[in-house]
Amino acid sequence: MMAPPAYRSPSDFNARAHGRAQDIVFLSAQLGNPQDGLDAQIDQAVAKIIAALADAGAGPGDVVKLGIFYHRALITHEATILARLRAAFPAEPPPVVTAIPLHVLVAGALVQIEAIALHPEGVRHGQREAVSVDAAGFSRALRCGDLVFVGAQMARDAQGQTLHGGDIVGQAKATIGHIGEALNEVGADLSCVAKLNTYYVGHGTTEDWAMAARVRSDAFRKPGPGATGVPVPGPYPGDVLLRQEAIGLVAPDGTAAHRDTSWPEGTWDWPIPVSFEQGLKINDLLILGGQISATPKGEAVFPGDLGAQARNTMECIGRILGGFGAGIDDLAKVTVFIATAGEDADIACVLDALAPFFSNGLPALTFVPLSRLGLTGLEIEIEGVGAIRA
Repeated sequence: MMAPPAYRSPSDFNARAHGRAQDIVFLSAQLGNPQDGLDAQIDQAVAKIIAALADAGAGPGDVVKLGIFYHRALITHEATILARLRAAFPAEPPPVVTAIPLHVLVAGALVQIEAIALHPEGVRHGQREAVSVDAAGFSRALRCGDLVFVGAQMARDAQGQTLHGGDIVGQAKATIGHIGEALNEVGADLSCVAKLNTYYVGHGTTEDWAMAARVRSDAFRKPGPGATGVPVPGPYPGDVLLRQEAIGLVAPDGTAAHRDTSWPEGTWDWPIPVSFEQGLKINDLLILGGQISATPKGEAVFPGDLGAQARNTMECIGRILGGFGAGIDDLAKVTVFIATAGEDADIACVLDALAPFFSNGLPALTFVPLSRLGLTGLEIEIEGVGAIRA
């Protein structure tokens, strides 16, 4: 009889169930019992999220963004999954959502759910506004004072028909356009985007990544957003080839809030010129684009060595944060994208590499298992968000 998975909750990772940056509460991804059915696993993960919210002094009505990763075998059930999730988080205006199918999840689960909430005592909580909702009842974009969340957008028209079938470049252009439209609804624009995440159907090669990356990059001027782009199994429902989500920070007049950047000498770079930044500080929030173990020419360092790449990536993160006078312990949330079939040994390897960099244990954490990473030779990518402490 096989032993049960060792890693089934944030506490198993030595990670906190929630982390806080200013009045923003980040919730670690939560899992249900892998032996139970889909509905039960959703309900169990939601219950754990709500318990973590309560521990942070918040509740389900304070959630502004939800992320759900689910096994790709459930792709035809996505609408049902989202409907159950919307019922569990009745915030008004509704949160935004991003749903991503994966080839496997931690511990063999069917779903894992993460969330971002605003603490009810914070200023942003009373400034929430949205205009339109999607088919599942989630906000398309949600503005909370200077902070804007855009849920996963894709290349579909107003009737739900897929645009540019089979053409990832055309779909990338359409999706960026939809992000801009969503931002415009709440008085912002693309220049405000501080974090852009792209989950595209791909094969894990640099050439594959570059096709849509050029389109994403061309939508922004330097200093652009921190960015993460990773390949996922697909296609999505309706032959959609990518989904993109965004977080923006806005000045009072609706323009982009001032951003400081950190790009220490010797830091890795992408293999093609892009407008993306490694690290941003905006209104004392710290935003890291996905960091990797690579050279300034975008070539993998320690190819095939997961532990060495994880340590090298964390060292890079430390240097970037140091450029703002901050440190790794200032991160409230980290997301780890890892090339794995979900084995405990891979997770243990990464945790052993990360743990020494955090003096008080890991912050809120989400593990995202992938078949492969975006650039040739990569095993891991790590992004994070935090705040300069007063």
